[in-house]
Amino acid sequence: MTHGTFVSVFVAAASLGTAAAFATPVPATLTSGTVAGAGFPEPLVQQGAVSTTTKRSGGGSTGGGFGGTATASMQVTTSGSDTLVGLSGTATHTAEFGYTAAYTQQEVVLTLTQPANYSIVNLSRTIVFGTNTPFTPVTFQAITGVKTGTTSGKLAAGTYRVKFGVAAGRDNVFSFSEVSEWYNQFTPTGCSNTVVDWKLTLKRPCTGDLNGDGFVDDADFSLFVGAYNILGCSLPGMPAGCPADFNSDGVVDDADFVVFVPAYNALLCP
Repeated sequence: MTHGTFVSVFVAAASLGTAAAFATPVPATLTSGTVAGAGFPEPLVQQGAVSTTTKRSGGGSTGGGFGGTATASMQVTTSGSDTLVGLSGTATHTAEFGYTAAYTQQEVVLTLTQPANYSIVNLSRTIVFGTNTPFTPVTFQAITGVKTGTTSGKLAAGTYRVKFGVAAGRDNVFSFSEVSEWYNQFTPTGCSNTVVDWKLTLKRPCTGDLNGDGFVDDADFSLFVGAYNILGCSLPGMPAGCPADFNSDGVVDDADFVVFVPAYNALLCP
């Protein structure tokens, strides 16, 4: 589809130099939920509820020859201008039957006071029949906020629930377990030596900074042109979350270009 005639006008703009970006991290807080230890057939000893300082919890075997261990830690850190919400954990199960888990009995709540762009990297894995198998042990959903995309997109100011399970166990147990939301897929096979590594990265929205480098420059213009030529956010080839749709109307068109130009002229993200 042909739409707009902005390119010839835009290319006439002067080339811009480089400078340092000074974006600050997005403010984000975790409100403590209830993270419990679970197991079958043996109950687990709780190693301490999630707290607003350590965000750590887990379950451990009570002995008797059954069970295993499962721990989970969630925290908010910053790296440069990024805010990172990370979940890490491990789980093992040594019994002939059953499972061992640490899971969110009550969701942990993430609160954002400002909108943010987000991306999720999930490197979680567990062993099934001797093979490292990737899977997703986390549920991330909006409560009062608004979330676009699945693994990347935009988050409005508001609250978001984070639920997770860190587990390992034998076959034929996960369909009735406390962590079946994430592990029911392993009911026929069981899983072992689970490693959870899930990270949510939050960035301040910077209109036009499509590659996230802190500048709005020619590299972003090239990305914008690609999205502009596709037009529809739901069409094949459009980047996830449709980041060039600055006015959120479902298309990348001349209205978005009008928004892009001042950001390009400013160069630096605020």
